[in-house]
Amino acid sequence: MTTSGRQKRIFMTGASGYTGSVVTELAIADGYIIHALSRTEASDGKLRNLGAVPIRGDLCSLDTLRRESAQADAVIHLATAYVFGGEPYETFRPMDTAAVDAIADALAGTDKPLVVTSGTLCVAADPTGAETTEASPAEPNPINTRIKTELHSLSHAAKGIRVTSIRLAPYVYGRGGSGVAQFLGIAAKTGGVVCVGGGGNRTTVVHVDDAARLYLLAAEKGRAGEIYNASAATDVTSRRLSEAMAAAVGVPLRDISAEDAKAQLGATVAFFLAAENRASGEKARRELGWTPRGPGILEEIGSSKGSYGELAKALRKQ
Repeated sequence: MTTSGRQKRIFMTGASGYTGSVVTELAIADGYIIHALSRTEASDGKLRNLGAVPIRGDLCSLDTLRRESAQADAVIHLATAYVFGGEPYETFRPMDTAAVDAIADALAGTDKPLVVTSGTLCVAADPTGAETTEASPAEPNPINTRIKTELHSLSHAAKGIRVTSIRLAPYVYGRGGSGVAQFLGIAAKTGGVVCVGGGGNRTTVVHVDDAARLYLLAAEKGRAGEIYNASAATDVTSRRLSEAMAAAVGVPLRDISAEDAKAQLGATVAFFLAAENRASGEKARRELGWTPRGPGILEEIGSSKGSYGELAKALRKQ
């Protein structure tokens, strides 16, 4: 991607992570130069292998965030201080907010794109079982407050920044990675897969390649202040996912109540497994021309030719 004969530069956070590394790969293939925040030497090496330029720092390196954002044509912000299953998100929200503010300081008045990251779980399930949209009411569960950071980030659109937010599906999958790989590993280690309350709740899924393409489309064409759900499908139940994982690693399925799940797994993981989440991806398709085309999640998990096939085979031998 060039402007007046000059390659365009994207500054990224979270570029060495699961989704971010695919965004990096696809952006470089499209001709972008990627400068990427990097906390460790290991991340430096991974980023260089992808073709990116590592920039040492973390979300507390506010001067670095400002400098790199000011020099970029676009910023894609995937990183968060939060660790899934750890301390409540509220503990880390001030750090996340400060990082966004530093980026916005550098972009104010430029109309440059800033793409931030949230999740479809921040929206409450539709009481009729229908799909939700980006405008649906927030999920009231007190453990799920990341939407506050999203809304704060979007407020920077008033400063002349083309801010958009990508809400990732609970299950971003593919390339043998993500939480799916972690769940398979846990299943093999513990000798079973947990299903909460029968697992009839439906969830939102998206292949990592499709999610990565959506970030780039939002940077290129997204409208200021808008939210886009990264949703390829919303009809897969938690039970079907659990059954596929159990079969893949050759362990039994264990159904537990929501109360037991909270006691055994913690409130965050229990909420994740039991939440009804059907977030429509129609807006991204209509406004940005996004077309999800990755293989389905059950195929990826259950088929020996799927991206989790080799991992599942190795785990069965343990």
